[in-house]
Amino acid sequence: GMSLALTLDLAIAADNLMMTLAYAKLGTSPDGGSTYFLPRIVGRRKAMEIAMLSDRFNAEDAKDMGLVNKVVPADDLDAAVMDWAEKLSNGPSFAYGWTKKLIDQSFNSDIDKQLEAERDGIVSCAGSADMQEGIRAFVEKRRAEFSGE
Repeated sequence: GMSLALTLDLAIAADNLMMTLAYAKLGTSPDGGSTYFLPRIVGRRKAMEIAMLSDRFNAEDAKDMGLVNKVVPADDLDAAVMDWAEKLSNGPSFAYGWTKKLIDQSFNSDIDKQLEAERDGIVSCAGSADMQEGIRAFVEKRRAEFSGE
């Protein structure tokens, strides 16, 4: 489960969450992409601790390490997830695509290449209906209504 959770762009955890990367306790090395995602999220040294010691940790510890973005009471989890899902589904999906691409490629890019890629993203988004709507909404001091175009 933790390996799968590491692949997410955003994560909300219930306050009763307990996590572990228990592969070492089974006498095997990690899989499921955990050795790729974990050090990128928490850093190499912390990833080694989590993977080799297989200690359990709670939701607040996971948040402190950057493994989850937000912790909510277990009874509020569904509502919190729906809130983010609605915000994201009503957002500028074309710009979100560029944002994800830019952040993901930044790990293999130097600053000059990253600035060029950001320029390409802005130019591409400038032609979108969503950016035009976003600018109009900002000027008119209202919430934007994005269409995904």
